[in-house]
Amino acid sequence: MSHGGIPVGQKGDDVLCYFLDQDAAAKAALEMINKPHGTLLSVHAGVHHGPIVFAENGIFGETVNLTARLAAAANPSEACVSESVASYLSPDIKQLLTPIGPLHLKGVSDPVKVYSMRPPTDGLSTVVHTPTLIDRGLSRGSQSSSFTLILYHDDRSWRCREGDEIKIGRSKQCDVVMPQPWVSRLHAVLNMKNGKLMLTDRSSSGTYVKFENEREVHLKREAVMLAGGGLISLSLPTHHANARPLEFEVVRR
Repeated sequence: MSHGGIPVGQKGDDVLCYFLDQDAAAKAALEMINKPHGTLLSVHAGVHHGPIVFAENGIFGETVNLTARLAAAANPSEACVSESVASYLSPDIKQLLTPIGPLHLKGVSDPVKVYSMRPPTDGLSTVVHTPTLIDRGLSRGSQSSSFTLILYHDDRSWRCREGDEIKIGRSKQCDVVMPQPWVSRLHAVLNMKNGKLMLTDRSSSGTYVKFENEREVHLKREAVMLAGGGLISLSLPTHHANARPLEFEVVRR
């Protein structure tokens, strides 16, 4: 490999390599995920640092397993980088990182602090702005106390006001627990700050938001400002037969 990586195994479309330098590993991941325009191949990568066990038929150990979990959690054209790598990267590469963790990875007991790395030509963090009542001439002092988001699911409801945060996911530690197997342990977060109600996707599979005007947005580690009312579906489009969307409503107090 041009960046000094040593390939040690391949299973299906998965390729495992190790590097002696963190920057080299990160640059190799960037080159792989930065596919040329028109290429159909979608690449996702995981980069982790730690001890490994060498054997005749490959490398093994917890470091290898965690790296594989990071790659599985990455979206197409994204590399998930652990804190153990991020802390040693040079400044020019570190500026390409966006924190997305801690993530609960399959087979890993403790949450792992993870960063998203994308090529410098991509937007690292996209915010989809939807015009809201907050934009309509309200004074800054009144924004923070004027609106409440109400979230409904089955026969339950939750309220999000200024300074509040609502965690949605499969984990019992979340405020809104959605037990479906396709839901991430921490899938999405709702919060209100300075009068802005934001939904942020924290999952590996994405979150769908359908607004009252029938426009549906697919978030992938991105954030959207909520207004009016609509539906939130985890991993699956809101119209999918197995989807169990949450309903949201933004009301003025």
